[in-house]
Amino acid sequence: MQRVMMTMLIVMHIVFFLSYFIHSGIIFLTIYFWLIFCIVTFLIGVHYHFSNDPSLSKNITYRLLAIFLTSFSVFNFLFILYVTFVNPFLYMNTKQSIFSIFN
Repeated sequence: MQRVMMTMLIVMHIVFFLSYFIHSGIIFLTIYFWLIFCIVTFLIGVHYHFSNDPSLSKNITYRLLAIFLTSFSVFNFLFILYVTFVNPFLYMNTKQSIFSIFN
């Protein structure tokens, strides 16, 4: 069950990342939820990775999902900081470059 939960959290991270480029104006309204989600999933991933449960310590799938969850949450956290402070109009540049390819 914990592997399913970790997989769903990873999928949620991917959806949040992709939704920035699809619904760029809406994501700024949900950036606080996304930030809290990143922090919570980072803590969950670290907790799952360093768990002392003997039945899970040798399960490689469990450990890999925990590492992926932690790395996705760190990546999304850094992406949020980049979008918020460095380049808040990244979605406009991306849309212009995509549309210029198809024209």
